[in-house]
Amino acid sequence: MLAALLNEIARQDGTSEPVVPLALFFTGNHDPASIGCNLDPHPGVPRFASVLGSIRAQPCVHDVLVGIDEVMGPDEWPFSGHVYVITTASGSEVAAWAADLRPETPSRGWWSPDRPPAIEVPPGHQVVTLWWD
Repeated sequence: MLAALLNEIARQDGTSEPVVPLALFFTGNHDPASIGCNLDPHPGVPRFASVLGSIRAQPCVHDVLVGIDEVMGPDEWPFSGHVYVITTASGSEVAAWAADLRPETPSRGWWSPDRPPAIEVPPGHQVVTLWWD
């Protein structure tokens, strides 16, 4: 699955930030350094996948996407310090859903200055960014 993830990131070359679906980022990912790496103790990659998947399943959530901050070597999982929740819920609601992952205070909008291409934000929805320092 790492090859598929790296191919998708390469396909988005030239964009301000690659953004990938949860399943693509987490399937086959066993690298705790790939997300939330400064958390001590780290909740584990499976817990990240589970919590973010449950957020994605909320009726008021359109999608949850992983922003890619850095591509490491060809045999290492890319690093993400943030995820986007496209939702009608408030940032505080999203933070409560993600509490087990101990994110920083959620921010509103895209992490990078340019909206990632081909990402749909339905009317009435907003982008809530969960991030880990």
